[in-house]
Amino acid sequence: MTKVERVRIALLSTLGAILVVVIGYSTLYALNLVPGWGTSTERSFITLDRPKKTEPIEVVEFFSYACPHCANLEPMLDGWVAGLGENVEFKRVHIAIDTLTTRLARTYLVLESQDLLEQNHRRIFDAIHERNITFLNDQQLAEFMHGRGIESDRFLSALNGRFVSRSVESNRQLAIDTRTLGVPALLIANKYQVTARGGNRQMLATADWLVEEIQAGRDPSVQAEDPSTTDSDADSSETTDETS
Repeated sequence: MTKVERVRIALLSTLGAILVVVIGYSTLYALNLVPGWGTSTERSFITLDRPKKTEPIEVVEFFSYACPHCANLEPMLDGWVAGLGENVEFKRVHIAIDTLTTRLARTYLVLESQDLLEQNHRRIFDAIHERNITFLNDQQLAEFMHGRGIESDRFLSALNGRFVSRSVESNRQLAIDTRTLGVPALLIANKYQVTARGGNRQMLATADWLVEEIQAGRDPSVQAEDPSTTDSDADSSETTDETS
């Protein structure tokens, strides 16, 4: 074996090892199992240049039925939403960025308007992520929904109706205005955006903290920027400047 061949084999072996590591890391990341991801205790959120709205405090989940991370989050949401407390309202916004997600966003709006979410919301997640159904066209979705609280013809009529079309565009603009680049993500009080970069549990924990700070009349941005400020310090403060 020549020296050139030995070098070539060594390079190929190194590249192969790197590829295995990358694939393995990507798989773990997708499952929120990468060390330091999904188990982070660091609060991470973005303060948007938008007016803070606190009457009520609205928590908006940006999601997609096509998103596996959103499917993983779903079982955690029911109990979490139930514990949000007074003066907090929760709503979902399905993103619409391409043909498939727009079709699914329309479907969500139909189910919401027809009071059919409770029996069908999780079914759609399971169909896509457990049964690998792609929903390539409206008719396929209509057939899937037929007999589940709505007939296929009525579903198709609502899916392409004016109300749904206007709502999709309004939600699309909200995602653009809040610079929502990935899902799942939470918008708190119209001003604070939390992503799942640190994992779903950390996203919900950060959202809880934001809601608590807003309810207490404190500015979460100031608390985040000043690491020397503890919860006890904030609690003992008589006044807090608002910058919203």
